Formats: sequence, structure tokens, C-alpha cells
Amino acid sequence: MSGKNNDSILNQYGDKGICLYEYPEIGGIKQYIQIRGENKDNPVILFLHGGPGGSVAGLCHVLQEGWEKSYTVVNWDQRNSCKTLLANRSRAAEIAKTGTVGDYMKDIDDVISYLHTVLDFDRLILAGFSWGSLIGAEYAMSHPDNVSYYIGIGQIINYHEGLRVSCEWIKGLAQNSPGDMKKLYAFMDASVGVKEMDKAFMKQLRKFSMLGAKYIAKDARRFPVKALRKTPFLNGKEKMAMIKADPKLLSGSYKTLLSHDFRSDMHFDMPVLFITGDEDFICPSKLLERCFENIDAPVKKMVTIEKATHTCFYDQPEEFLRVVGEFVG
Repeated sequence: MSGKNNDSILNQYGDKGICLYEYPEIGGIKQYIQIRGENKDNPVILFLHGGPGGSVAGLCHVLQEGWEKSYTVVNWDQRNSCKTLLANRSRAAEIAKTGTVGDYMKDIDDVISYLHTVLDFDRLILAGFSWGSLIGAEYAMSHPDNVSYYIGIGQIINYHEGLRVSCEWIKGLAQNSPGDMKKLYAFMDASVGVKEMDKAFMKQLRKFSMLGAKYIAKDARRFPVKALRKTPFLNGKEKMAMIKADPKLLSGSYKTLLSHDFRSDMHFDMPVLFITGDEDFICPSKLLERCFENIDAPVKKMVTIEKATHTCFYDQPEEFLRVVGEFVG
């Protein structure tokens, strides 16, 4: 898409398609939703971003370009994320206290109700990425009448156990580097029983991520900095809100992340697909493998994409779309 100007990206699709950017009322506040696709008759995918606070709407033309040819793709900036945050800036501190599973179930319900006003569909494909897989799986299980397929991308099982598994993984690879082992043990000490994402823990988490990138995620694609600078979907303030999410403004959602366990309920009434990267140290697939047999669904499948990290859909986009297309038909 590098040869296209901003307007041709924003309004990319003709009468058969859709390029819509709106702020409907979701959960009692204005929340940003964008809908893009080559053909409005294609199946609808509602993508639940990670984080919390990890909007990808501003980079949809890089991260989801191939998706829009076969699906109508919906990106939604969740509460206190990017465009939604800036649309409710005066209430941000109040909204920060929210973020329970119940809050997000109501939000997703409202998003789907809004989508029915602009698109013609019965049920949609729900795709949850990372943090989005926590609320996505919960919604799919509790609202089967609205979801045709559930896709968990980098599915979260339990945040604390995921960290422990990944620390052991890195430990086995970093034995010959005393300096890195020291950093790893410092992080392991800091992460024990952590109940909130304060600045001190976030600093340790960044160091842990650097170790994971060094020893595990060796095939990660570089972050598309140039595309972010030139993106037509975000203004300057929105770009900063995207890359510098304030943990204080997501405190309620982080409490949900730190206390949730996917294994407490694993019954789905629709086909489910879990996709992970073999170099994903954020949500290591080993935890999912341990409980996969106990997941109850009409059809279930787990696919690990080679040479892919947590963002497997970005690292190996063609393989990711092949896996999804093969599953949903």
C-alpha cells in the first residue's frame, strides 16, 4: 500500500465494500469503531485487540490488509484505549476504575448491536488477540447466539502461570549468560503475586520482554514505525495514545487480566480455533496444550505457526490467513 495516498487508504473500497469510522455509544460512552472490507457480503470479523490498551486500528492497513479481501473487519478501541480514550478524556480516571469481565461483556454486546445497524449478518466471527482473547473467549462462551466461530490468537490461559512458563523457557536458553540470568531472576522475584501493573513492575516487564526477544522471538518482524508515522487513521495525539498507554488509566482492566483463569470454564457452543506462534513467550502455547483436551466445543483446533511470535498474524500473514480460511471455510 506504500504507493497509495492517505485518502485512497481511508476510502479504499467502492460501493460493494465499506470504510466506516464512527463513535457510537458503547457502554455509556463514545467508543471508536472502524469497519473495513472489500465486500460487505463477506463474513464479519470483530477483532478484539490486546493490551489492555493495545489498539491496532491505526495500523490496520499493515496488520490486516489481507483480511479485508475476504472478511469485513471490525476494529474497536476498547475503553480508555487510543481514540476511545481521547474521546472521553474528561472521564478517563472514572473509566479507569471499570474493566471487569461484566463491563466488557456489555461493551461487546453493544458493539455487535451497533454493527447490526450498518451491516447485514446473523452471527459474526469473534477473534480475540492476547488480552482480547480473555474477553473474547468469555463472550463466545456466554453469548453463543452472536458468534459463529471463536478464534483465540495468543490465547491467555492464566497471566501468572504464563510468566512462569516463559521464565523457565528463557532460563533454559540463557544459562551461559550470567548477566541475563540475573535480570531474569530479578523479574521472577518482582512478578511473584503481582496484583497491579505499577510503574516498577512495568519497568521489569520491559526487561523481561527484551530477554524474550533475544532468546525466543528471533523471527519477529520489525514494528512498522514508518507506517505508523504516515498512518492516515491517527493524528499526532492518537499516535502517542496508541504507543504510550498509561497503566493507571487501565487499572480496572489490569485487575481483570491478573485475576482471570481461562480454565475455570472451557465450554463453547461453536467451533473454536486457537492460533499461536512457536516463538510466543507472551502467551506460551504450552499452557494451552495442557488444557486443550478439556476444552468442550463442537469442533476445536489448535495451530502453531512456525517462525512466528505473539503477533503471529503479522509475522506470517499468509499462513495465518490460510489457517483461518481453512477453518471457517
